[in-house]
Amino acid sequence: MTKKERILEKRNQTALRNALLTPRCLLLRAMAEEDVEVRLEDQQALELVLAINQFGRLNTRMHELEDEIKEKRSQHDQLDDAANELILADDDEPVRVQYGECYFEVGKERADELLESRKDAVADEISELESQLGTIRQTLAGLKKQLYARFGGNINLEEN
Repeated sequence: MTKKERILEKRNQTALRNALLTPRCLLLRAMAEEDVEVRLEDQQALELVLAINQFGRLNTRMHELEDEIKEKRSQHDQLDDAANELILADDDEPVRVQYGECYFEVGKERADELLESRKDAVADEISELESQLGTIRQTLAGLKKQLYARFGGNINLEEN
């Protein structure tokens, strides 16, 4: 192969390689080679977007926790009602207790112990959920303050 043929073949390979590269690939390659400067305005805008997203996530979680607390309180009230009914039951009759999807019979004292332990567990769960809810509400208050300071009346963060 002569020198001229090698040069022509190399040009053909280069032309083929360049034809396979799309403008997007070239742009991405050029961007990767450059150092992109992050301006203060860009960083502040990103922080605001992150604050808005965090507010949305926390607001959703707050509503989920409120629903869970309502459900747990309802469950606690049902356990109280069951305990009151148990007081009225005869001492000699076995009491049917639900465990999952099954029922089994136990004595009145054992049923009372099971009810009290379940009531205590539900009360602890309610306390934990209320603690989480308080933390989220504090964080939301801080985010509201930050976002209202930036956007004023142009942003609505209140519940309807």
